[in-house]
Amino acid sequence: MNLSYAKLLITALCLLLHIGSVTAGMAPARLYYNDGSHDDVLAISYSAGTMTYKKSEKSLNLQRVQKPKLEAVYFYEPKAYKEAMGHYHSRNYAEAKEIFAKLETEYKTVDTLPDNYSTLSGFYKMECSRRMNDLEALSAELEKFHKKGLSRETHLQQLEVYSFWEAVRLGDWDRLDRLAVEWQPRSLAAGMRVQIEYCHALALDNLCQKDPSRKSQAINAYNRVLTADGTTSMELVLAAALGVLNLYSNDDGVKLAMRVWGTDDENRRSAGYERLLEANTLVKFYKQSGFDDLQPLAKEHEKFLEFNPPKADGGGEPAAESEEEE
Repeated sequence: MNLSYAKLLITALCLLLHIGSVTAGMAPARLYYNDGSHDDVLAISYSAGTMTYKKSEKSLNLQRVQKPKLEAVYFYEPKAYKEAMGHYHSRNYAEAKEIFAKLETEYKTVDTLPDNYSTLSGFYKMECSRRMNDLEALSAELEKFHKKGLSRETHLQQLEVYSFWEAVRLGDWDRLDRLAVEWQPRSLAAGMRVQIEYCHALALDNLCQKDPSRKSQAINAYNRVLTADGTTSMELVLAAALGVLNLYSNDDGVKLAMRVWGTDDENRRSAGYERLLEANTLVKFYKQSGFDDLQPLAKEHEKFLEFNPPKADGGGEPAAESEEEE
């Protein structure tokens, strides 16, 4: 065989093998040039300012363009990514995560460009782990994640908020308490603020086991989560409701108020009595919101429904500040 022909054959075979290996990950994109023109292409890879692409899926010709001629790249949304986001918004996180993981790998060759679907898929894969409360997976995924392709401020802030979830994973409650206080002045989207409040509530919940004087702080933190938009933070709102109900159930003042309810020993000015009424209101909210269909209440929580606030009759004792009972 002629040597030059053999080299040509080997080159052609290598080209075909390369094309075969990248076909699944070709990203539909529009290339914008500095002369004002543009091309719709299938992006294969991007490195050091050079884009390698094909004009069509069947084309055997690989073409390249580099800066400064290449001014910008816009990626079209892949069908699979749209499907994954549909699962994500429907709270089918396991199904969504599986697709995101595949897309993250398929489009890895263009992951240094802004808003590429490898990096975006990797980000939402982590969000699926967080929303499923799989903090071990989130920690491992975050360690390997490269954020260079992210350009949206909310995405970048969410990466910072993951430090709270890492502290939860490690049970580092003192650090988490300090971190939440440090972040208090920062301006954040509601969804991220809710995450911080929930993580802080978990920290305070654990810290008040040793320091009961912090129980009110834990209850207040959980209640701040409950004011969130349940359509976007339902998992946290549900978890916060159960968290604060557990605090009420284990509160000595609440237990006392339940024992003396309706007797001469009932003290409507006590903190335990007020918390018992709060628990009653929360259980009603829980059921009215449909949370009971997602996570049925425990019997000790259901019992709070028996303690309805007395009907106002125009008389009774004058309002007074509650006496703290711990």
